[in-house]
Amino acid sequence: HIINTNKKIKHIMKQIEIKEEFKKLIPPLTKEEYKQLEDNCLEEGIREKIILWNNYIIDGHNRYNIAKQWNLEFETESKNFNSEDDVILWMIDNQNGRRNLTDGWKYKLQQRKKEILLKQGKEAMERKPISALSTIDKPKHNTRKEIAKSLNWSTGKVAMADIVFKKATPEIEEKVLKNEITINQAYKEIKKEEKKE
Repeated sequence: HIINTNKKIKHIMKQIEIKEEFKKLIPPLTKEEYKQLEDNCLEEGIREKIILWNNYIIDGHNRYNIAKQWNLEFETESKNFNSEDDVILWMIDNQNGRRNLTDGWKYKLQQRKKEILLKQGKEAMERKPISALSTIDKPKHNTRKEIAKSLNWSTGKVAMADIVFKKATPEIEEKVLKNEITINQAYKEIKKEEKKE
């Protein structure tokens, strides 16, 4: 639905909610990127719909902020999902398809996706009667390979990222996410520290 009066904007905004867990899945824009988006919205209006699930924003957090600040009209579209996990999977795929994500963010989002898929797989297995599971059906799962494939990386790079995101200090992790240092550089840094110890 299109929103066109100030009253209507305020009414819709009252219904829209922000869920921190969803918002955290979205790499923050740099100041320059945000300014660029803001300028575009002020010049051309908010052209893309803000996507909602159960009134929570799942795509369009930045556009929504700009709309709120400048009282701009916008459209919303609601999507149906069975669970929060399904929402998160959709958000991750949606991010991957359209942003200049840093390697750090790509890895982080894939890890989150992996957790959910493993959990869903386990739940599906538990719902199957024991007799239905022959030894042949037991799923063989190499998650490192899966992640490498979906990121178009070598398994070696994924292995390095595994170590970086397990052992890096919050500062180093932040630098990797912002692309200030590469996964390879962060990995070498960690190995150097380990040698010292």
